[in-house]
Amino acid sequence: MPFQAAEVAQQICLCLVRLNRAREAYELAAETVTFFRRSPGHRHNLAYSLMYQAEAATLEGNFGDADVMLNEASIILEEGGFMALASIVRLQQAELYFAGGQFDASLREAQHVADAFAEQEALPQLARTALLQARIAATTGDISTARYLCDHALDIAQGQGLLDLKYRCDYLLGQIAERSEDLDAAARYYDRAVQGIDEVQNHLVLDERTSFLEDKGNIYQRAIILAIKRDNKDQALIYVEKAKSRVIGDYLRNNIDIRLRAGDKAGESILEDLAKLREEQAWYSSIVYEAENEANLSDTAIMRIRAIAPAQARKEMQLRERRIEHLLEQMQLRLAGDLVSRQRSSWTNSIVTTLWPKLDQGTAMLEYYIAEQDLYIFQLTREGIDVHVAQGAIPKLGRLHALWRVNLDLAAQAAGAPDPAQSFAGLEENSLGLLQKLYDLLLRPVSHVLASCEHLIVVPYGMLHYLPFHCLYDGTQYIVERLNISYLPAAALWEICRQRGERVETRKARLSDSLVLGISDSGRLQFAVQEAEVVASQLGARPMLDNAATASLLWQYGARSPIVHIAAHGLFRLDAPNFSHIKLADRQLSTIEVFNLDLPCCSLVTLSACETGRAVVGGVDEVIGLGRGFLYAGAASLLPTLWKVDDASSAELMEMFYQALLGEYSKTAALAGAQRAFLARARTSSRSYRVHPYFWAAFHLIGDAGPLL
Repeated sequence: MPFQAAEVAQQICLCLVRLNRAREAYELAAETVTFFRRSPGHRHNLAYSLMYQAEAATLEGNFGDADVMLNEASIILEEGGFMALASIVRLQQAELYFAGGQFDASLREAQHVADAFAEQEALPQLARTALLQARIAATTGDISTARYLCDHALDIAQGQGLLDLKYRCDYLLGQIAERSEDLDAAARYYDRAVQGIDEVQNHLVLDERTSFLEDKGNIYQRAIILAIKRDNKDQALIYVEKAKSRVIGDYLRNNIDIRLRAGDKAGESILEDLAKLREEQAWYSSIVYEAENEANLSDTAIMRIRAIAPAQARKEMQLRERRIEHLLEQMQLRLAGDLVSRQRSSWTNSIVTTLWPKLDQGTAMLEYYIAEQDLYIFQLTREGIDVHVAQGAIPKLGRLHALWRVNLDLAAQAAGAPDPAQSFAGLEENSLGLLQKLYDLLLRPVSHVLASCEHLIVVPYGMLHYLPFHCLYDGTQYIVERLNISYLPAAALWEICRQRGERVETRKARLSDSLVLGISDSGRLQFAVQEAEVVASQLGARPMLDNAATASLLWQYGARSPIVHIAAHGLFRLDAPNFSHIKLADRQLSTIEVFNLDLPCCSLVTLSACETGRAVVGGVDEVIGLGRGFLYAGAASLLPTLWKVDDASSAELMEMFYQALLGEYSKTAALAGAQRAFLARARTSSRSYRVHPYFWAAFHLIGDAGPLL
């Protein structure tokens, strides 16, 4: 590593820490520590690296390691006469002591460095120290001192333009005001803190925002709970919305283009590197994830797997994934330009407050929020906004969700058994019991809203993104048997998806231009090709099957396709959601690549593959998965799956769905109708075990619920 590169790496470490990317910061700082240990003439640089590594270790909760690093840095700086830097190290130690609950030691160090920073006129460090002292005072019950010190820190932060410090000061002042029962002042401070977070986010690109929000949940939570306490339900919902799926919403609202393209030679070089790394990543990925299915693989695939051990292939795959994400970040920063000076429409409260009056009569929206042990259910109808609080519901919800996932796993095994009917004995009854208990927690408290609506829009939160609300059981029937249900990652996306659906209608795209892909995956998905053929026939389109079902078709014809239907093998990556993918003939279509598609005429993307609707929830509530990519690419709505699907049942359900969709039903009504028809057929057939939700409930509609064209 050249000297200048090491210095740049140090600055990157600081950025990574501010973005809560502690592991990356720690590893990069460790590299610079190794480099500067070999450069005896640059001891102060070694101290810097130790400081950054200690900050990353503190974020990860490794307080002991952080203390050792800071002690070494302190000795180096004091021996070299770098007393100003030594004071910053002592401030870090004070913050470390506070994080570890050693308040007396923290206060002692903070008082020492406060005097040093005042003498040095180091205002940013003085403000940081004053905030720490205020936090110590607030924690130990000295409220007046805490308020004075926090006001002092805020004055400096505002004068110096220290965005990161400003919102932290406002947050603490809000907590102090709330403890003093000055709720109006607390609400103002919390609102300023949220606005401060927004201001910082405006300088960040894509997933930088998600990681930045990782430790900001408490700020939103206090603002939300206080707003509800003050009976300001609109404001509470605004804060919920500000905390979730903001990345995709803001990018779509501002038409920010982050698709990869080469603007100069440096950009071309990055794209070339990305293409090479992506090929290598896909090669190693095929070894890692196909090794379990060797019996069904071609001779070429088996030779590839035996060329390298799966454990080594996984390491090589993960290495390339880190490099790909690093290069993508470089490209996105280059394409985004100067985010500070760019004119962009900012978030306005009207995005939420004008939403409920636009809802159709007979449509209701339920938005969920989780705070510690409690569940909040916001109800939006044409009459306004209300909220129900289910206190202490979350532990029970977590247990039920875990049991439901076990039931699904057992159902998947039973579906492949020699005698499925026997294997499903007890599973259906168990699933109904679990789904009824989930209904009691999630929907029964708002049953009065359900009684007067035909279409229910669900906006989940946290673990609820993984639950199929449409198959919750009220004791008599599944909810989808009496309501049409659609989903949104955030309520603020409702208007964007609705407008897209309307634009597609006005363009009068031809159904025959739909893109229908089907891949049997070497015979493992026996009904995928059949499904594609049937759907294509219904749409009057040409099916692209097996070797002809390539990702390149999406780039060639996606821009004019009103429907994109893919029946193939899908893989959800919990460890790396940006590399979740659908396996096509020429490549793995990953989340990262989906972002580069252009689907301006697409009313519906159907992903008839395993777990294409599963996602990782990052930040406060940012949903990261394949779906986010297709929404960014322009799709008005998605029809993905929440679990590994039975391909025969999927083919049957899809035929029913498109038959209803082409019969002038809306997308949400067509899906509900198909699921009801599937249930009716299963109940009267010799395979009645197929009433289990495993066979029909994985598909769920996200986005625009209106007509197809």
